[in-house]
Amino acid sequence: MPLIGNIKNLKWNYEEKAGGGSKSPILIKTRHLEVRIIVLAPGQCPPYHRHHTEMDEGYLIRQGRGLMTIDGEQFEVRAGDVLLGNRGGYHNLLNIGDEDLIEFNFRGGKMPSSFFVPEGDEETSAVNNSGGSPESRYIQRNIFDDLLEGVPENEPKIGTPNLFATEFLELFAFTRQIGDRNEIHRHQDEMDEASFLVRGEGKMIFHIDGEDIEASEGDLIHIPGGSWHHVNRISDGDLVVLNFRGGDLPSATEWGK
Repeated sequence: MPLIGNIKNLKWNYEEKAGGGSKSPILIKTRHLEVRIIVLAPGQCPPYHRHHTEMDEGYLIRQGRGLMTIDGEQFEVRAGDVLLGNRGGYHNLLNIGDEDLIEFNFRGGKMPSSFFVPEGDEETSAVNNSGGSPESRYIQRNIFDDLLEGVPENEPKIGTPNLFATEFLELFAFTRQIGDRNEIHRHQDEMDEASFLVRGEGKMIFHIDGEDIEASEGDLIHIPGGSWHHVNRISDGDLVVLNFRGGDLPSATEWGK
């Protein structure tokens, strides 16, 4: 079933004992893509850890304020921030606010992602001090503060606006408005795609291999690689959408007739 569920029902409270390996609850778990929604209570922080280097990890801070540490560098994050982590880097996130911190977490590449904590005198990766502050290197955009573009009418020719694209993970952020509809299409088998309807009003219908799924704010939709699909925006109000693809990238699109 492509509809995974709604964030209100899917979010899970982080427990240290569930921090590693298969014990971490995963909403989407394929050979190419893993997705989690993690809730940290005030003062809560997962162990400092890293993953293997054949994947990339991205984050959306859905609610709250946090202190992110990546390879020894620290910087604050807040609701709406979208980040791309440092491949293979040690990291964790501390809730420094007075409400639950909700983090939407997505990983693309070779799965499972694995979980390693420092052992003995093991050092973190070298800090990259080039290109500005940690915030500017890792925070791609705040999608709650900045106006996002809609999907262009000539999408088959110029593509969809993306926030970042690596060899393992691609992230697109855009708005869908009433009447928006894209043409049926599919991507390569060796990747998985998902859409998260972050916030906004109204509904969309996802058509995936002949199945119709009605979705609204908070819903997570899984689109397996090779599936023919398209979407219709069926009611008024803007919806902010995150669309991400993980696996053997860059993604290629075959448009139907």
